[in-house]
Amino acid sequence: MNSAKYAFYYMLSLVTLFIMSLSFGSILFEIVEKFFPDITRGNYYNDSSSLKMAISGILIATPIFYYIMHKIYANLKSGELKAEAEIRKWLTYFILFISSVVVIGSLISILNNFLDGALTINFILKALAVLFIAFLIFSFYFYDIRRKEFKNQKINRIFFISTLTIVAIALISSFFLIESPSEARNRKLDQNILQDFNNIKYSIDNYYYKYEKMPKELADINGEINIVNESIKAEYIYNVIDGTRYRLCTEFLSSNLEKKYNYLDGTWKHDKGYQCIEKEANLEEVKGVIY
Repeated sequence: MNSAKYAFYYMLSLVTLFIMSLSFGSILFEIVEKFFPDITRGNYYNDSSSLKMAISGILIATPIFYYIMHKIYANLKSGELKAEAEIRKWLTYFILFISSVVVIGSLISILNNFLDGALTINFILKALAVLFIAFLIFSFYFYDIRRKEFKNQKINRIFFISTLTIVAIALISSFFLIESPSEARNRKLDQNILQDFNNIKYSIDNYYYKYEKMPKELADINGEINIVNESIKAEYIYNVIDGTRYRLCTEFLSSNLEKKYNYLDGTWKHDKGYQCIEKEANLEEVKGVIY
């Protein structure tokens, strides 16, 4: 028996099981947050990066996990790997140990959030999600460690098909909660614009504080700031309205009127297309920085 090979199989199955389970749990948690949001979390920006990471984790880890498990049971069926082999027992219990630690840690975190004021239904659903994942893992591995005969793979097929179906349903559901790659790209390009607008705003504030007048054009502003919309390769349009009021205009690829992805979306509201945002020179912010 090649112990090194089976150690590799079991350790790789542990890693992919860990990634798959955490990713599946993250998707379930995001679904709970979607329909039963925890308002105690404060400002909740629609950053779906954790959900995208979960989707990536499932898409990569799931096929590897099922393939490795297929290889393990093929060797058990052929008799190359003995059911009573010490390496099989040790590594199976090691998988159960790591799974136990993760489940206990997850339940502690969820309970802590509940005691800290999280919504009751939010707490209950997340706890049930963790317990459901734990049930699937422990029921299969405790059954598997007691098995002596592997000629009949019916239970294995039922378990793998049912769990793969559950994971696939969660994966498909997650795509309804995130933006498409093209939408994500457009949003990030617009976030760059808003960061430029924010930098321009502070530069205008400083200019007005120093010269007691508004700059006639963006080229008058001192400092290394970007005044070009990189997505369309055109300069931002700047116009003084009156006194200390001005507007910045450019072409946006998305809208942030309904969703906020970071703090800039709260101060620089815009729709899709050519938009102008009005602001006023704020001397108080400049004084706060200087003093």
